[in-house]
Amino acid sequence: MKKTSLISLLLISLGAHASERSTVTFALDNDGLFGVDQDYTNGLFLTYTSRAINPHWLFTPLSLSMWGAASLDKVEFSIGHKMYTPSNISADYPLQNERPYAGYLHTEFNYISLHPQQAQRFNLTIGTTGESSLADRAQSIVHSLTGSEEPNGWAYQIEDARVGSIGYLSHFNMMRARSIANTDFEISNVTEGNFGNFRSDISTGFMFRWGTDLAGSMGAAHIDNEYTFRPGMLGGSKSGWFIFAGVEGRYRFNDFTVEGYRPGIEEDPNITNPDLYDVTLENIQATAVAGIAWYGSGFGATLSSAAKTPDYKEASDALYGNGSLSLYAFF
Repeated sequence: MKKTSLISLLLISLGAHASERSTVTFALDNDGLFGVDQDYTNGLFLTYTSRAINPHWLFTPLSLSMWGAASLDKVEFSIGHKMYTPSNISADYPLQNERPYAGYLHTEFNYISLHPQQAQRFNLTIGTTGESSLADRAQSIVHSLTGSEEPNGWAYQIEDARVGSIGYLSHFNMMRARSIANTDFEISNVTEGNFGNFRSDISTGFMFRWGTDLAGSMGAAHIDNEYTFRPGMLGGSKSGWFIFAGVEGRYRFNDFTVEGYRPGIEEDPNITNPDLYDVTLENIQATAVAGIAWYGSGFGATLSSAAKTPDYKEASDALYGNGSLSLYAFF
């Protein structure tokens, strides 16, 4: 039998006998790793990913099995909280050429389909901004407990609004080869599209990984500075480790956290020209990530960092960064 045929049979076997574990994940993003408190400054996420499911016929179009692959399919539910601030949070007045205060409290529903050569995720996110997001209270409480600088400008945050998006994410293996000491290295393409009144964008980039059992963890590491690692996509791997690094380019059409209406500015009698405080969305953006993941049969952890170009044209810094920690358990 030809070598290529043996490889194909092996890949099909890996997909068919993939792990059926469910996953619970706690993830934290924070820019304190770089000694700052600005832009995307904090994110908290609690996620449950189901065991492997047999897709209902209604969801067959969302599954890689539609194309004849031996896929592992899961559903996922997540609660998340994101926070964005200007660089000077001590000011109790609005700042020109600075990112607005914004919070986003949201729920996320995902349909995941996994295969050793490709992973994909269909996404629906619904949430709220403004005071209903509770971001102002959350930051004030945390900063009072840690003795950090008091945030004073939340009166000028993005308005209360119901926002959301739908999205599609694909990881496609371009090359995977054997390396030293029973490890592999891999290069994959990561492409994503999101559309909605929260954000709309399209992006593509490349992910490099080196470690063990890469065929069983396709799609877990993501090129994003918000919730970088998705343990629920560790589909066919029961244990392993890998380092990862990736870079992507993005065209963003709209972003409510940058362009949203700020009622505090409009209603402030001391502000005669509210338009002076508007910032302009930067459509062309880029993100880079790097990290390390380790997981056993019962639990795992991932540490990563990310850097991105500005989301708005008036930004004073060329790069913004944050660190991430993900803790997860399988059962």
